[in-house]
Amino acid sequence: MPGQNYASQKFSGVRFVNDLERPVFEKFVLLGYLKTWLRLQPEVDVALLSGSGSTVFAVLRDGAGRTQLAERIRAEVDPNMWTFACETL
Repeated sequence: MPGQNYASQKFSGVRFVNDLERPVFEKFVLLGYLKTWLRLQPEVDVALLSGSGSTVFAVLRDGAGRTQLAERIRAEVDPNMWTFACETL
């Protein structure tokens, strides 16, 4: 997918990478677009495809508004996008 950044991402000393992104994003362009969109959001530290798909997840900065990000995804990317805003322990 032209312009897609497949480089590893670091957060809290952990390296995030998924070698399956390239073939998945070639077939399911929306998932690649969603990852790119998420990485451009100011509250997102990491965005990545989970496994072989079809879930894209984001790790947000401390104190970031996860509900507001979910609302923006539906407003700017797809009004029918399923989101789950959770908190890790």
